[in-house]
Amino acid sequence: MQAYIQTTEYTTAASSLMAVINHFKPDFKLSRENEFFIWQNTVNLPVRASSIYGLAVFAKQQGLNPNIVLGEKEYDYPDYRFKGYTKKEIDEAKFSSKLYHKKARELGIKIEEKEFDFKEVRKLVKLGKILMLRLNEGALRESGSTSKYVVVHGFDNKYKAFSVMDPKQGLVNVSEDLLREAFETLETKKKRDPRMIIF
Repeated sequence: MQAYIQTTEYTTAASSLMAVINHFKPDFKLSRENEFFIWQNTVNLPVRASSIYGLAVFAKQQGLNPNIVLGEKEYDYPDYRFKGYTKKEIDEAKFSSKLYHKKARELGIKIEEKEFDFKEVRKLVKLGKILMLRLNEGALRESGSTSKYVVVHGFDNKYKAFSVMDPKQGLVNVSEDLLREAFETLETKKKRDPRMIIF
């Protein structure tokens, strides 16, 4: 998988998906234009982050076969006030999420609502799956907690670490303990449910 460094603070998920699409379809170039194209087509307005359903819809439209697994299908943003959003804007974002969810259903994208743990993440990666995984990215960078999507695309037996494409850092090897911490603290520190798109 090729590395890509996002060009805005809002396009972590879009940049992650672009790397996945490029991996399967090299003609889909890693570029700021495509980063913004994905963002514009997946953003969960009026907030600036991409919708997991919108991301899966975009991937499907590019010929990929994404499956969504999430703890809760409803949109939630518990610390929205710290980002300067109002309750009304979050309610509108919930409506945006429902529109993307409807489109994903229409396209036949598998959506599984269930709790899943790090053992399942590890099993899927070792089976050769590529994951867009929501986690506490701050744990990977020893910075403040933040909910972001990164691409987990392999396990490096030499380094005993997961291969991760983090749009903030590029390609990195992340120890199992650190990736587990980033996964588990998403709920404990950010109060967000675990979510992933499986490719």
